[in-house]
Amino acid sequence: MFISDNISTESLRRFKRIGVGFSGGLDSSVLLHSLAASVQDTSKLFAIHINHGVSKDSDLWEKKCKYIAKDLGISFYTIKLDLENSNKSEDNLRVARYKIFKEWAQEGDLICTAHHKDDQLETIFFRLMRGTGIEGLKGIPTWREDSGLTFFRPFLDFTKKELREYALHNRLDWIEDESNLDIKISRNFIRNSVFPLLFKFWPGLGKSLQFLSREAFYSIAILDEVAKADLASCRLGSSDELSVSKVSCFSYQRIRNLLNRWLLDSSSIKLTVKQAEEIINLIIQKKRSLDQTILISSRDTNNSHELRMFRGVLFLLPREGCTVLNKDQEREWNLKKDLLIPTGKIGFKETKGKGLSLVHKNKKITIKGREGGERCKPFGRDKSQKLKKLLQESDISPWLRDRLPLIYVDKELAAVADLWVCDKFHTQPEEVGITFSWTDNINK
Repeated sequence: MFISDNISTESLRRFKRIGVGFSGGLDSSVLLHSLAASVQDTSKLFAIHINHGVSKDSDLWEKKCKYIAKDLGISFYTIKLDLENSNKSEDNLRVARYKIFKEWAQEGDLICTAHHKDDQLETIFFRLMRGTGIEGLKGIPTWREDSGLTFFRPFLDFTKKELREYALHNRLDWIEDESNLDIKISRNFIRNSVFPLLFKFWPGLGKSLQFLSREAFYSIAILDEVAKADLASCRLGSSDELSVSKVSCFSYQRIRNLLNRWLLDSSSIKLTVKQAEEIINLIIQKKRSLDQTILISSRDTNNSHELRMFRGVLFLLPREGCTVLNKDQEREWNLKKDLLIPTGKIGFKETKGKGLSLVHKNKKITIKGREGGERCKPFGRDKSQKLKKLLQESDISPWLRDRLPLIYVDKELAAVADLWVCDKFHTQPEEVGITFSWTDNINK
């Protein structure tokens, strides 16, 4: 039938396994059946059933789904959600479903869901009611990449009515979920109460929403092109850091578009309107420092970041990585292998005429963080200085300074990471010394 014909076997052939979101309802039953008819090798197909535990009949539905999958010769995978009643909202259940999809999937797998044209219209309308930007108007994409996993929705061009016709024609058996009639659920209210009334007075509403979605798609494509070009012009070399002076030359709207693209590409996070305004105002004003924690809560993860400006450069830092090396985290180091510490890894090698003199190798060497008041006379300089002053004069970003390992020999400061060896501990020109290397894990 036409629905099966719409599924390109060529587009599916490149995937190792195909997981099908299978609730046992009309939509997913049509999807599973049509895929079974379209895919030559049904051993690739897996019916993924999630027992939400919401209905008293949930366990019976699971058994029925298992039977349907078996009858089609399709592998059956099921998992039962263990959510408290307070967490069984629409959004939480959807998040839980997609989390399970991602846990099941391996590299090279595909996840298929049975979203159809009516779902698309409901989604766009629902987002309009809740408040959305242009991205939300785009609706549900047919193909979507998420964290290395591909999602496919082959029914977005078909209505619920057409799926029902397919099911009846092929004598499919499906589950009728009584909760679909509960208008206390937002989507059900739109589907069963709002849309029938709106379509009665505006029969062309569906086409209007589709047009809106299509125009949003085109607009977003243009915005993405502009953002990519702007990012390329503002990035510093190959890094993901941005030049503040270059960014500030753009208009407010263009900066916002650039920032949204940068954050999505770098950390899969999205700014709120308020956060965007605050950051853009600081950039435009070219204030000397920007030190603000950005907390973005997405549907499947929590991201906490620091956006900071230092010496005309804009940095995005993962908040969980912005820890300091505590002064109490003292570690003894035998100089036999690289040392891992909470903020990174310090290594070493022997080098002629450079670094820490080998005469100190067998002494007690310890690593710890800054306490304040430390002094060092770097090799080659005429006087000692406070470490604070030395770090201020360097090009090291402020947030990295308290992460640096300080190297002590018999409780006396001998070196600062791979930056300086204090004069007293430096090797002679003709001697072999120990040079240090420092890798901060914030940059990983």
